[in-house]
This record gives sequence, C-alpha cells and structure tokens, in this order.
Amino acid sequence: MAKKDISTILKNGTPKQRILLIAEQIARGKFSTNGEDMDKLLTDREFNQLSDSFKSDKEIRLWNKYKNLDAKVTNAIMNLQGLKYEVLMHYTNLRGYVFLWNNLEHSELLVNSVLHEIKDPKERKRIAEKGIKGIDALFSKNFIDKEGYVETSIDFMSNIYTDKDGNSIGYKETPRQTRERSLLYLMETVKKDAIRSASKWLGWYEALNDYIDNEGFNVKTFKKILETMETEIRSRLVGWGKYYGEIEIGVEINPKLSKLIEGYGVCPEPYDIEPDETEYNWFKREIIGDE
Repeated sequence: MAKKDISTILKNGTPKQRILLIAEQIARGKFSTNGEDMDKLLTDREFNQLSDSFKSDKEIRLWNKYKNLDAKVTNAIMNLQGLKYEVLMHYTNLRGYVFLWNNLEHSELLVNSVLHEIKDPKERKRIAEKGIKGIDALFSKNFIDKEGYVETSIDFMSNIYTDKDGNSIGYKETPRQTRERSLLYLMETVKKDAIRSASKWLGWYEALNDYIDNEGFNVKTFKKILETMETEIRSRLVGWGKYYGEIEIGVEINPKLSKLIEGYGVCPEPYDIEPDETEYNWFKREIIGDE
C-alpha cells in the first residue's frame, strides 16, 4: 500500500478502512517468517494512533468483530499449512517413484543397446539371462523377451507371507500373491493418496476463501499466503507430460502411441482435482465456526 494512501486513511479513513489497515499490519507481523515481503506498513506511533482512534461503542464493536475474524482466519491458515505439508509429502513420494521409473527405463535402454551388438539371438539371450540373474532393481523385475533383450517390468505379482494388514501368515502356509511390491502398484496407491489429500486441502481452502469474502475481511497478506499455498498444491509434480498420459508428437504417424502413453498417466493433473464438499462443510463448521 502506498504511503500516501496510508496517510489518507490515518487522517480521514472510515472505521472499516482503519481496522483493515491494523489487521494488515498484524497479519504481516504474524507471518513475517514465511519468506514473503512482510515489511511493516505502519510505524509504532501510527499503529498506536490508529488503535486509539476507536472510541465509540460502534467502533469498539467493529474492533472486537475484526479481532475475532483475525483469530479465526489465522487459525484456519495454520490448519491449511499443516495439511499442505501432507499433500506435498504425497507429491514428493510420487515424484520419487516417477524418477525411479524414468531411471529404470533408461537403464533398460542402455543395457539393450549393448545387447543389440550381439547379432546371434541365442547368444544374446544367454548373456542377458546371465547378466540379470539375481539382479532386480527396486520394485521391479527383469525378464528376457524372445529376442534376447531385457524387459524391466514394474507391474508383476509376488508371493509374500503376510496378510493385507502386514501380519505374518507363516512360511508353512500358502503365500499370498499380490502386486503390492511392484512400482506401478505403489504409484497408483500414492496417486490416490495425493488426490485425496489435495481434494481435502482444496475443500478447506475454498471454505476459508468464501468466509473471508463473505465477511469482507480482505487482508492482502492473508490472501497472498493462500494464493501461494494454492500455487504449490496446483503445481505439477514433474515436467514430463509423458507421466500425465500426454503425447504431442508422433500420434499421426503411429496411432498406437496414444494408447501406449495412457499407461504412463501416473501423475494427477492438479487442476483436475476438485474440492471435497464434505471437507468444505466440516472446515467451515468446525474450524472456522461459521454455521
């Protein structure tokens, strides 16, 4: 806010203009450690001058109302910040799995480029089988195709000796077959967790935004913090469109590429995630206290 505007409000501002200026100053003090530009709007003398200007019963009621609004919005933002870290944790986990998948694909390509130099398919297969014996990268399994090349699978069944709750079933029992140890299963699971927590966050975010707008509590610092958090939630995990099931070139030449690329869509598109209505209503009622 320009210093000229502040001076005008100090001299001739309405009670609402004055209280919003105070609220802005207080908000900046609360969130000065968030990495934002939180310079003080007012000197201590100006702040005290504004505070002392609320004298009538009507003005004091307005002061108390905005003090209550400030407490509610601050508490709501703290809750949103906490949930944001949960969402970003899921994003980070999924991003790590995508990087692993990308690395596995490049390793497979590198190995097969070397095997390609062996022209005899039988010899190629013999060397490949010897090379992969006992070697499986994290959450993947290596196989040899009929041409003697290595194929790294991220979707496969494993025999394990625990039930679905992780309890041991004993090695004398028939093992349980599951996809749980495959990379694709892990990515699918984390994707669901990421979407669920992001939808929850967006429900809370919408509830708080609506409350702020309805109450006319338009403190720029609060708005900026909310916008910054939303940008983080709405940001793509990786820069490769491939892992969102997108492909821009080559489809005209080979239509099968479009179908193939669908299997790579393990990342959620952030702007397709809708706010959870149940969470919206819960946050509005239980955290903000807006019936």
